[in-house]
Order: sequence, then structure tokens, then C-alpha cells
Amino acid sequence: MPSARGRIRILTIARNGQVEILIQDDGPGIAPEHLGKMFTPFFTTKEVGKGTGLGLSLCYGILQEHGGTITVESKHGNGATFTLTLPALHETTAVAPVVTGPTAPLPPGCGTGKRVLVIDDEEGIVYLARAVLLEGGFEVDTALDGEAGLRLAQANDFTLIFCDWKMPGLTGRQVYEELVRTHPERAARMVFMTGDVVNETTQQFLAATGRDCLAKPFSVAQFQAAALKLVNTGR
Repeated sequence: MPSARGRIRILTIARNGQVEILIQDDGPGIAPEHLGKMFTPFFTTKEVGKGTGLGLSLCYGILQEHGGTITVESKHGNGATFTLTLPALHETTAVAPVVTGPTAPLPPGCGTGKRVLVIDDEEGIVYLARAVLLEGGFEVDTALDGEAGLRLAQANDFTLIFCDWKMPGLTGRQVYEELVRTHPERAARMVFMTGDVVNETTQQFLAATGRDCLAKPFSVAQFQAAALKLVNTGR
């Protein structure tokens, strides 16, 4: 909201067994032709290098994972309102115990002695991945671009490397190919993260290299499963 007062109003409403969270701003609003694309991966109206267009698609995925929804309303020039709807949890509601398995939370201490690198230019993804891994006892290093990530990967023997596929500057594929040249054993521990899995070139590359890939927007459970694979198989 660079040209506005920069005010955000947050309201919560409980009704019909649900909780609604309304986030309203006084920014320039959203053009009508953009409203239907707001949650599409890689859609952005920002300049190149200012954003990847994944923030709202990640929000959409997180809300879905928790049985909720997210919608947006806006009149161009008059701000925007995002509505998040989630099922309400009452104090008397019995919570089922966590079921162990590939989609269960990481067992405490499962990552002890294991060091993981997360490379992604989307700060929200880096923050989420780091929080999940720390809960499992992993040591976590992060990088917000491919160049910094490659330097860390070459200087340290990480047990696992999560790397975004599409980044400004050095891409995930370039990071991988350079590691193959200098440290092939470390390149074999890479897991890619991308919203571009339908791209034929991407699919061919993943098939040829045998690399695992998390499709954005991925859920916390899917990320945990990728980390658990490391714990169970050693790679």
C-alpha cells in the first residue's frame, strides 16, 4: 500500500460452527481482471525481482489443508478484503491423537545430528520449512537466493537440501548442476520445490535425475513426509 495510509483492519466472527477472519486494507485495491487470478501460482503484478506470485497460493494451500477457504473482494481504488474461513474447534471437542506415519508430525529428536539447507527466495516458505525442521531437531541453514545457497552447499556437508526450482539469478537446476560437478554426493541429497511441475522440461529433468520434488503449494504434511523419508532411508 505504498500510496495509501497503510492501515490494516482484522476482524474475527464466529458463526455456524465456523470462524471467519476478515483482513481489510486501505490500499489501491485489485483490478477486476486480476481478481480471478489472485491464488494462481506465479501470478503477480509486481515488477520482476519484487515477488514470485506464490504467497497467496501458499495461503490458499494452507487454508485448504485445515479444512478452510480464502476469498477476496475488492473495488479497484478502494482497498481489498480477504476472508479466511476455518472450522471452529470447541473446548469440548475431543482431539484425536497424532497418528504415526509418513504424514505425522516429525518425531522430536528425529533430526538430531542432521543438518538441512533450505534455499528459496520466498521468505514465507523458508520460515515454514525452518520451523517444521526445527521441531524435529534438525539443524537448519537457509538462503534466499541460489548464489548464497550454492556457497553454503559447497562449504558444508548437508544431510538434505531443499531447493526452489525457479529463483531470480541462479536457478535451482543451476545449483544442482554445479553441485553435480563439484560435490555429486551432495547433489544426490537435493529435493526440489516448485509450482512448475507440469512443465515438460521440468518433468524430463526430474525423471532423468531421479530427484524428488514437492509441488507448490505443498502442505506441511507433504514437507514432513519428505523429511521423514530422509530419516527412514538416509537420503
